[in-house]
Amino acid sequence: MKNDKIIKIIRVAKKYYESHMDQKIIAQEEGISVSTVSRMLKKAEEMGYIKITVEYPVLSNEELSDSLQKRYGLKKVFLVPKLSSTPIAVQEDVCRAAAKDLSSYLKDGSIIGTAWGRTMKSFANYISDLGVKNVKVVQLNGKTNLTSVPVGADDLSQAIARAGCGEAYVIPAPVAVDSAEIADMLKQERNISAALTLGRDCQIALFGIGNLSRNTILYHSGSLKEEDFVELEKKGAVGDVCTCFFNASGEAVSSSFSRRRISLTLEELKKIPCKIGVASGLEKKEALHGALLGGYIDILYADEELGKEILNY
Repeated sequence: MKNDKIIKIIRVAKKYYESHMDQKIIAQEEGISVSTVSRMLKKAEEMGYIKITVEYPVLSNEELSDSLQKRYGLKKVFLVPKLSSTPIAVQEDVCRAAAKDLSSYLKDGSIIGTAWGRTMKSFANYISDLGVKNVKVVQLNGKTNLTSVPVGADDLSQAIARAGCGEAYVIPAPVAVDSAEIADMLKQERNISAALTLGRDCQIALFGIGNLSRNTILYHSGSLKEEDFVELEKKGAVGDVCTCFFNASGEAVSSSFSRRRISLTLEELKKIPCKIGVASGLEKKEALHGALLGGYIDILYADEELGKEILNY
């Protein structure tokens, strides 16, 4: 396509989208038909000159949120209306709402602990200036066993640290090792011990809710082995927070995996004053219900369909 034709397409697009001119007026000024204006606008979009996004506030279903908050004695519940049938779009709306509120839970010098996973990877995309400084961000569990599996751990901790003018800290070890003996030894190593201690000193914990499934990063990375999955399933595990598994009643499930795990425990997590759980999708309903019964969440961000299911328990 010749440059003069491209320039005309751009000119028409700018008149329509930036100057908000009627297509009939554009057609008159350009000496072309209205249908040609329409085709040129379509061509501008196809050529990537026009990018249309929908910017909207993420609002909470207040009545449903209030009911859930009272039922489980939570500090806050934010249930995002379902505006899309696409699971990833629902997840992004929930993460966007939680990220928008994050600054309200922080102050200068706050220590916030984070966990990794698909939800937290999405959460990282919506972090912006937090209006605080000297924030310390520490990961609450070790890394996956395969570095090729993207989990968003570094993305999230670095994003919060930058937005909070602070520093990020990691547990320099896998989330699960080959034996309980190795795990016990590693927990005594100076750098790992320091990270775990910092995690216990958190004022805020931020994490997604995992369900026991083979379709998880924990399983696909090889961190949770098939024999671990079978054992946890037999023992009634329904989900996890920070890779710590619990049953439908919210009680910790002891297993080979838990003894080989390098992370905070559920009891240590419960002692953190402000625990922010983020969840979306009906497949998380049993895990989320267990997490609420176990007292692992103080503030909940979820989609309204998931919230309704939890209220029906």
